[in-house]
This record gives sequence, structure tokens and C-alpha cells, in this order.
Amino acid sequence: MDSQKRQWRTLFEVSKIASIINSSLEHDEIVRRAVEYIPDAIGAEAASLILKDDQGLYFHLATGEGGDKVKKIRLKMGEGVAGWVAERGEVAIVNDPYNDPRFYEGADRQSGFTTRNILCVPLMLRDELKGVVEVINRREGDFTEDDASVLKCLSNQIAISLENSRLYQEMKSTFQSMVEVLAELIELRDHYTGGHTERVKRYSLLVGERMGLSTEETEALQLA
Repeated sequence: MDSQKRQWRTLFEVSKIASIINSSLEHDEIVRRAVEYIPDAIGAEAASLILKDDQGLYFHLATGEGGDKVKKIRLKMGEGVAGWVAERGEVAIVNDPYNDPRFYEGADRQSGFTTRNILCVPLMLRDELKGVVEVINRREGDFTEDDASVLKCLSNQIAISLENSRLYQEMKSTFQSMVEVLAELIELRDHYTGGHTERVKRYSLLVGERMGLSTEETEALQLA
């Protein structure tokens, strides 16, 4: 693939995933749809979003055959191709995994999936590692450096979306706390209404459950 075609391909795939991220969907749904789009963008069978926490790495999202089983797997930093990428912050293209010492065969055993090749890139946000994005089994041929360039651009978009989701949750939690504190301060002015806010909150939850309201609708009912 020549340089111009590579640039057009990268631009096209990034614009597609950007349209998902800039949609009006809920933040968690945006991340899920973005990860689900990756296999089509790269031409692979499956993709995983693997995030870092205090204990190591965990599969936050996994698409494709055996995805639900893969999500139960945890990796240590340095373990498997994903752990190697997370530890070093480098891209890994593995087109012969069973002859690569970095490959963790346990994932195939637990998922029932057969890995033919792997492309894995670090997920970075402001020079801080948040995890890795991994795609498995290119539908045609081996993974290439061009594939890696596209996946790096897509992972940058996903990192931004994850950060937006985190900030949104923090903002929502802060707002709810402020509303509750203000309500309690108002109640303290009147001895007879003490505890009213907490009772309303409990009743709102019950009403929301009985009516089959979504989480967002129930939260709005509590704040009303």
C-alpha cells in the first residue's frame, strides 16, 4: 500500500470512529461501539480493550467468538503479548503466536478461540498508559505496519472517550452530592421535615424499579 492510500485509509477509519465517539449515546455505550467497530476497520475477527488497574490488566471489553470468556481473564504486567505491550509501551505485531515466547496460550484454552496472529498497541492518554487495544486474527494474511498505524489512531480516540466518560461520571456524582447536601441543609431549618430527602430518594428508587425506568430516568426522578 502506497503512502497516499495509507493516509486515506487512516483518515477514513479515524473519521468513522470519531463519529461514534461524538454521537449522543451514553459514554459507556460509545466506548463499546467504538471497540466493536475496530475489527471491521482492521479486517480482523476480534478486538479487546484491556485496561490497567492496581492488580495488573483486565479485559474491559472483548468482541468476537469467546469474548465473554476472555473477559474473565486477568494478566500481570509483562504477561502475554498484551502485558508485554503494556509494560514497554510499544506496538507488537505477532504473526506466529505459538512460536512467540510472549504469547499467553491460556487465553485460547479458556475461550476456545484459536489465535493465528495478534496486533496490539498501547492505550495512552497524556503520556500515561491506560491499557492496550488488541486485535486478533486478520481475515486475510498477516498484520502489517499499516494496520498498526490505523489501530494506534483508533486507540487514541478510544483513550479520549474513556477519559470523557470518567470526567462525566465524576461531574454527575459531584452534582448529585451537591443537590443532596443542599436538600439536607434546607431540611435542617425545619425539625418536622428532617429525613424527608432520604425517604423521597428511597421511594423514587422503588417507583423507578416498578415502572421499569432506565438508570438515567431513575436518577432524574430522584433529583426532581
